[in-house]
Amino acid sequence: MTTFSMTVTGSLPMRDYVPIAQQAEQYGFDEIHVSDDLIMRPAWPILTLMATHTTRVKLGPFIVTPQVANPVYHAANLAALDELSNGRMVCGLGRGGFNQMLGVAKAVKPVRALKEAYLLMEHVLAAKTEHFDGEFFQATADLKFQFPAPRRIPIFIGTWGPQMARMAGGVASGIKADCIGSGAYLSKLRTEMLAGAIEADRDPSSVKLIVGPLSSIAEDRASAEDCIRGMLALIQPFLAPMTTEAGLDPEAIDAAYRAYVSGDLVRAKALVPQKAIRAFTLTGTPRDVIEQVEELIAAGADHVSFGTPTGPDPARAMHLVGTQILPHFRRN
Repeated sequence: MTTFSMTVTGSLPMRDYVPIAQQAEQYGFDEIHVSDDLIMRPAWPILTLMATHTTRVKLGPFIVTPQVANPVYHAANLAALDELSNGRMVCGLGRGGFNQMLGVAKAVKPVRALKEAYLLMEHVLAAKTEHFDGEFFQATADLKFQFPAPRRIPIFIGTWGPQMARMAGGVASGIKADCIGSGAYLSKLRTEMLAGAIEADRDPSSVKLIVGPLSSIAEDRASAEDCIRGMLALIQPFLAPMTTEAGLDPEAIDAAYRAYVSGDLVRAKALVPQKAIRAFTLTGTPRDVIEQVEELIAAGADHVSFGTPTGPDPARAMHLVGTQILPHFRRN
């Protein structure tokens, strides 16, 4: 059976996250993913609130990045919240999307660096006592938590790149591919992930594919599309190489972004084409979105996570997912 989750960002007042988590649990979502974006409220305090006010839904940061904080720091937070939530934590680990705003240079060997970060998190969560000697990360034999790490926590690699997907298939619980609405592109990532599992002599069925499209859901398709165009104008420059795969014009992408950051939202939205909405999002009425989700499941998605902004009215959008979209898939 397909797993369903919702992704929220740190853009909301802290008081809003408890009711969102409780409503998500009531609607039957399996998981809640909290983005750990540098320019918004951090994921860990939000997850702490959610963990103390829910009982069933799984929770996790998607994604944390080793380019901003050491993997051991992420693992310690993860273990502490797994204890608090009685074993409900999951995690996404990735390169990070806004590092350049801090002047953080791109990793010279990003696949290798992220693999090492994953292995170091696994190392400390498993309470291993030998020296960890990587090219990018090291830990002495006496580095260990002074509290019991409760269990092996599922850690997914956040990526939409084929090389990273192949690496993840060889070591991780799977991948989370955000901002993908295209079944064809998702199928390519799945092929790479499974190939990586086979190369590492792992059971391919043990690695899972999470897809997290941006989402905009409403009873009125036009308002849903208008809502998502603003989000796309902002983030399209960060979606390479998928923008090339989708056949989008680099100059139009840049123009939409510049219009958005200058405050000209009308022009920014007008510069976002329909094929960008289709490539990166689940957008439209519940019936529209059901068809799009079915395409992603047919392409191999084990888990669909409804991403931000959810819709022009996020609370109404979550209600539509919980009362119309999730029940459709639970029945089938």
